[in-house]
Amino acid sequence: MKRILIAIGLVVVASVSVLLITQQPAKAASKADGDGDNKNKEEKVMIYNVTTAAVQKKELRLFLQSTATLRADRQIDVFAKAPGQILSLNVEEGDHVKKGDVLIELDRENAQLELEQARVDLSKAQLEYDRIKESYAKKLVSAEEHDRRKFEFASAQSRFDLAAHKISLTQVVAPFNGTITARMVELGQTIQPSDKLFHLANLTPLEADVFVPESKATRLAEGQLAQLSRDDRFDDEFVGKVTRIAPVVDRETGTVKVTIAVSQVPKSVRPGTYVHVRIVTETMMADTALPKKAILFDSRQNASVFVVEAGENDGEFKVRRVDVALIAEEKGVVAIDSVLEFGQDVVLTGKEALKDGSLIKLTKES
Repeated sequence: MKRILIAIGLVVVASVSVLLITQQPAKAASKADGDGDNKNKEEKVMIYNVTTAAVQKKELRLFLQSTATLRADRQIDVFAKAPGQILSLNVEEGDHVKKGDVLIELDRENAQLELEQARVDLSKAQLEYDRIKESYAKKLVSAEEHDRRKFEFASAQSRFDLAAHKISLTQVVAPFNGTITARMVELGQTIQPSDKLFHLANLTPLEADVFVPESKATRLAEGQLAQLSRDDRFDDEFVGKVTRIAPVVDRETGTVKVTIAVSQVPKSVRPGTYVHVRIVTETMMADTALPKKAILFDSRQNASVFVVEAGENDGEFKVRRVDVALIAEEKGVVAIDSVLEFGQDVVLTGKEALKDGSLIKLTKES
């Protein structure tokens, strides 16, 4: 009897275990199906918040872009013309000078003595020649004596002029208006004519040389406006003009040298400043212009935008991706070649998560 009861108990336990095992997957599957349905419902009702702007007509300028380093319009190294010790150093780096200003004075003691001696010799020769001229006029002296005194007077005059010239060489003067950009000597230093004393530059205007491909050089002409900036966003833009276009093409690079002059030079730039340059080649009226931030670029730099369209239900909006080609750009606005029309809305922000057909909630950009 006891064995029969044990057998019955084992059968009951086995039956319950089988029942629990078969019911658990069914519940799990039911729960998974429920989660999937909820997820699909969430995907179906996903609405993205975006800001939009309308396609506009706008006047834009076309540019030829390059980079350059600003340089002084005129710059030289200043040398002395005679040896000597520096007794007076009258300028420092950064000083503005005018043509003829004395930059350095050298020791002139020996030159001054030579000048005084030459002055005495000239006076003596002058008196002798004047006396001989009177006697020669009265035919009291020979022509040979007259010519000899005349020659001595001319020689004395030459020696005096040379001595005066040596005095002038003890002063180093500015050859043109400009700014001292570098000083290479010290007070008391003995210099030779081969020694550089200063670097002098005319800082207005500054110039920039850009090298343009030959195929694009035909779009340029003297007098065209150019925009320059220290950054490629042109936030600190200043203006120049094309002043010279080289008449020849560089055979090694296939480019044409174009010189731009900047008359109104900002304080933030100086010779040696690296700048971005845009030369205005044309002004156009773009029928389809929009903010550049509406443009999406793929890995190959192909451009596209999301266009806003009416959804299937009233008050519902969706997007459609449209490929575009950029024609021109100026100050964050681009002109595009596309099927878009004036007034159509495109997505500005929030576009990264969108795809064709995505539902959106519109917010117009102010």
